[in-house]
Amino acid sequence: MLWEIMTRYGFWLSDAVTGGEVRQYMRQIKDAMEGVSDGQPNDLSQLLRHAVETTPFYRPFAGYASLADFPVIYKSFIKDRYESFFSSVYKDKPLFKIKTSGSTGERFVMLHDKSKRKRVAAELWYFLGRCGVGPGCAYIDAKIWHEDVRRTKWAQRLRNMKMFDCSSLSDESLDQLYWMLRKERGMKCLTGYATFLSAIASYFDAKGYTPDLFALKLVVSGAERLEHRTRKLLQKVFGCPVISRYANNECGFLGQQEVGSEDFVLNTAHYHFETLKLESDDPAQPGEPARLILTDIYNRAMPLIRYNTGDIVIAKPFQDKQYGKLALSELSGRQDEIIYDTRGNKICPHFVALKFRAYDRLPQYQLIQESSDTFTLNLEGAKGLYRDEDFADTVRDLVGSTAGVKIQHMDQIPLLSSGKLKKVICRYNPVCRD
Repeated sequence: MLWEIMTRYGFWLSDAVTGGEVRQYMRQIKDAMEGVSDGQPNDLSQLLRHAVETTPFYRPFAGYASLADFPVIYKSFIKDRYESFFSSVYKDKPLFKIKTSGSTGERFVMLHDKSKRKRVAAELWYFLGRCGVGPGCAYIDAKIWHEDVRRTKWAQRLRNMKMFDCSSLSDESLDQLYWMLRKERGMKCLTGYATFLSAIASYFDAKGYTPDLFALKLVVSGAERLEHRTRKLLQKVFGCPVISRYANNECGFLGQQEVGSEDFVLNTAHYHFETLKLESDDPAQPGEPARLILTDIYNRAMPLIRYNTGDIVIAKPFQDKQYGKLALSELSGRQDEIIYDTRGNKICPHFVALKFRAYDRLPQYQLIQESSDTFTLNLEGAKGLYRDEDFADTVRDLVGSTAGVKIQHMDQIPLLSSGKLKKVICRYNPVCRD
């Protein structure tokens, strides 16, 4: 507890002596998100002017009339024209190199200026603060800790955090985590990918662990959808709120679920969001699966205007007028996870997830499209719970009655190098013959 207090005061003291920007930005986010002010339109206009005046790529768009006059861009597009996105204003200034994970195939280095890095910290602590967690709070960050992202013991100490490597989900590994989370260790927050949290929930519940054994105030899932079954088990074991956050390395903290809700409230204080149709750049209708496009309002070193996140979402207006302007009712897949039925129609990962929610005791699944009419369904922990015939019927109901479905039972479905689980994989290219 003493170190937690010292770490918290140290965080704010460090911010104060370096200009107090994190605290200032947190106030601005609070005002923008909670209806006190709305400064984004003016800041967005300033970003667009800055981009066309100082970057080679955006200079040809100097005659723009609105945001819609700018093209939609994506990772591979930026990589092919990388230097043309640099702002000349920041040519000789120190910048932060932010590496994207590359777990979905596209990896590159994003550049952030000092102010942008402070804003990323501010948005993180603002949203966590809404759940009762602030700087200095002792927490465990569970992920696959590669050498290029590992923190030194001193860096962990300064953040009052512990790294936990979840590359192994063995009983021994989960037992080690249990002792790290015991109440006497004072850990208040646990963050990790949904795949890992699912393993924790099932193992700790089977062991009979109860909330009185832990001091956790919050469990945070990132990168993947946290299934309803996992959320309930985590709440049962730890007795605290369980939420999911939405973020990416290249931009920052894009949104978060409110406690007690499965909707993601988007960070409209720092980003301008658009939802566009899957097949065109026309605006999508509310309730329609769409591509999420964002403009990062406060990254001046390497402006991103109308950046395709690669995520498929269903957006809706947020009902609470005192908080936020836009929410996602679904965040359940990426564009490269679209599969096709036997007639060639696209199926978004959202609809796959809806079908498999009926199997509320199923730990994990992975659906792979091998060709136009053959599919493989990998199952983890399904034996004795459900019949293979039911799974095959579910897949055929989704993609067509003539589909061939191969069922494979696994001890553990292989994860991506980042530790994420890709639940839908398409190996079929519809423009080619099988």
